[in-house]
Amino acid sequence: MTIVLTQFALAKGRLRWANRHQHSFLLPNAGPNGTQLLINTLEIWVINTGRAAVEEIEIVFNWEPQHFEIWNPREYSEAHLPNGRFSLKVPTLAGKEFFSVALLSTGPLPEIINVRSKNSIAKPFMMLPTRQFPMWFNVIGLALLILGMATVIYGLLALVSLLGAGSPLPPPPKP
Repeated sequence: MTIVLTQFALAKGRLRWANRHQHSFLLPNAGPNGTQLLINTLEIWVINTGRAAVEEIEIVFNWEPQHFEIWNPREYSEAHLPNGRFSLKVPTLAGKEFFSVALLSTGPLPEIINVRSKNSIAKPFMMLPTRQFPMWFNVIGLALLILGMATVIYGLLALVSLLGAGSPLPPPPKP
């Protein structure tokens, strides 16, 4: 039991990544001899959703991107792997912190082969645009959710007490 509680209480780093945005732009009169130029973009986010720092983050691509930028500016290193892959390494990522890698290319973009850290493999997640509501709306929604949960719990307890009261125990036998 102590081991289970310790696992929940200890701060851990949880590395996640997502493809935030990908788009292709067709620019007229920007290519050679006034032709159209296709520009491809991709942005991925790497996020530590845990409370502890994650160390030695590595993002491996199929090949080296034509152009890339890491935002928020931070220390990183590049490596060309023996099998022709390209690797970006970030030394550390604090708890609840993220960074993005934006790619830009006039040709095809490399695929992401792997995102990992010193102690784990990052889990991908879906990132979708969502509407943001005002704070008053969110507070009312949370209050209604709590009220609904309390009503369900009260109803279940009332049902259990009714079922328990409906079948009294038989009186003990007389000696």
